This record gives sequence, structure tokens and C-alpha cells, in this order.
Amino acid sequence: MHELIIIGGGPAGLAAAAYAVRKRMDALFISRGLGGRVLRRLLLPWVEDYQVTVADDTIQRFRAQLDYLDFMRVRSTVTAIVPIEGGFRVTVADGKSYESKTIIFATGAVGELLNVPGEREFEMKGLCYSAMTYAPLMVDREVIVVGDEMLALRAVAELARIATHVTLVAETDGDLDTPVGKNVLSAENVEVVRHAKVLAVKGDEYARALMVRHADQVIEIPADAIFVEKQLIPNSALVADLVALDECGFVIVDHRNRTTMPGLFAAGDVTNALAFQVLMGLGDGEKAALSAFDYLLGMGGADFVCRIPK
Repeated sequence: MHELIIIGGGPAGLAAAAYAVRKRMDALFISRGLGGRVLRRLLLPWVEDYQVTVADDTIQRFRAQLDYLDFMRVRSTVTAIVPIEGGFRVTVADGKSYESKTIIFATGAVGELLNVPGEREFEMKGLCYSAMTYAPLMVDREVIVVGDEMLALRAVAELARIATHVTLVAETDGDLDTPVGKNVLSAENVEVVRHAKVLAVKGDEYARALMVRHADQVIEIPADAIFVEKQLIPNSALVADLVALDECGFVIVDHRNRTTMPGLFAAGDVTNALAFQVLMGLGDGEKAALSAFDYLLGMGGADFVCRIPK
């Protein structure tokens, strides 16, 4: 039985694996690929490669540790996680199974799609699903955000500080009339198109506009970049019957990345900890690995306590 199995090859999983190597833990790292969502970089006509941190940059920073991962890596997809005496049994796509005392679950999340013509064609070519990542590149640009919930409002708030003009395309009122919504949407450079349905993404080499049905008319809204911020969908189905999830399906973790099941830790975008950026995911993964290490030492429910000398 292994000490630790790490599931997921994104930033959180990579960091957890690197930490496990440094601690000389008996660990397995199960993932089909390395990098997760950061493998995809948004292409924009005015941005050069050197201006964007891509997955290779992230992986290179862990190269010293990753060079050792082949002996502990399983290139496959996990199909089941079952609690057993003293730990867990993890089964992968080819039917093989592995046992471990602890697990770090770092399978990430995916953005909800528009499912309209042109979306796949222009995905990551002027259109993407993470304004938080690319907002700094929108200086003096006109951008569109699609969504009507808090995720979209946060994207608008970030972009409005940088972009010349932000258009929010909202299919429903969603969170727009909340105090947060009223505050964000009151900015002078923010325009809201309510009760609008996206019909298609248009462009040439890059996405250039959205075709939208609004007030019984089809209108075209041009933009330098388009951000779809409808909802993040966590890849949490494998542990849905094992741990507590929030109302959106994210794995609930505490301040040390512990789930409600002892020995099962979670990190990164799949959790409710809002680790939706690369550096946050890396830190989250290392913290989860430290917690797993402490659990193996018998400190499963213990926190470090500051003791004041008498």
C-alpha cells in the first residue's frame, strides 16, 4: 500500500507530486497529462509569447522534481475510488488498481460552454473562459463578458479597471441586481445587455464579435476579446459519494485541504477554496501534500498551536 496517491495533473497535482518527491514519500501520481487547463494559452493579435506565462513555464519551475516522476507516475484516468481498511483503492481505465493510505484529489474544473456556432473555432483565439488570468492584457481594449452570476461580475470588475469598455451580456438577471452587481455595473465604462442570448461567435483568425438576440432583434457586438464566465463545473463526480460537496459540486475543504473523509485531501479548482489561478493552485497542492504528510505521522486532526511561554 502506497503512502499517497495524487489524482490530477494540473498545477495543484504537480505541486503536490513535487512536494511528495522532496519528502521522499511513497507516492503515485495518476494523470493522463501534465499542466491541466494551463496547457491552453489565449492567443491575441497584440500579445507576444513572452508576455504570457504558459504551462511550459510552470512545468519548468518544477523540472528538478518532475524529472523523478516517471517511476511514480501512472498515465491513465481514474475510474473509481473506494475506501478500504487503512486507506483507499483507486482503479484506473485499464482495470488496474492501486492502494494508498491517503489521496490528494486535484482533478480541476471546466468552464461552462456557450454551445453556439464559432465557439470551438475561436476557443483560445480571442475567446476564453478565464478573465482573471488574462485581464492584465486588456489595457485600452474593448471586451465582452458573457454571464449573469458572481463569476461574471468578478470578471467585469477586474476588466473594468483595465479595459476601455466592458460589455456584459447576461441571459437572465441572475446576480445583477444584488449589491455586488449594482456596485460593479455602475462603472462608467461598463455596459449591460440584459436578457440577451448568444447565437454565435464571429471572427477571422481571432474572435471579433458576438451575435446576440436581444429584444427580438439580432445584434452584433464587436470586441477585442470575449470572456465566457457562466460557471465553473468541478470534476468532482468520483468523490461525490465520499465527501461533502457544496451546492455547486465543489469539494468542501478546510484551511488544511482536508475533506470530510479522513485521509482524503483535495486541492485546486475542484475545491471550494477558490484556487482559480496557477500560483494559487500550486500553493494549494503543496499545502494538501503537507497535510497528507502530517496525517501519515498520526496528526490527522491536529493543527499546530502557538504555545505562549509562561
